[in-house]
Amino acid sequence: MWEFLLSDCQIVLIPEIGDQILNTRLMVKELKIGVEVERGKNREVSKESLSEAIKFVMDKDNETANTMKRNHAKLKQILSNRDLQEGYINNFIQALQDLVK
Repeated sequence: MWEFLLSDCQIVLIPEIGDQILNTRLMVKELKIGVEVERGKNREVSKESLSEAIKFVMDKDNETANTMKRNHAKLKQILSNRDLQEGYINNFIQALQDLVK
């Protein structure tokens, strides 16, 4: 998940198991940074539905796709902030040190 959150790629999701399904719902419905591929009968993914999802996120004239790109760029900027990352690491180290005292 981190790889595509910190990339410049558009996000097309095909969740298969537990946490992937939850993460997909978060990214599609709440964060609005990607699109889930539609499934057909027996939950199969057709080449047409995959192609449709890819075309959708790459469409420069589609306002929804452009909003997803902007939301993704904002989230990437937040997550790649060095101070945020160092803060989490420092808090984790402090918690470990407190644990062994």
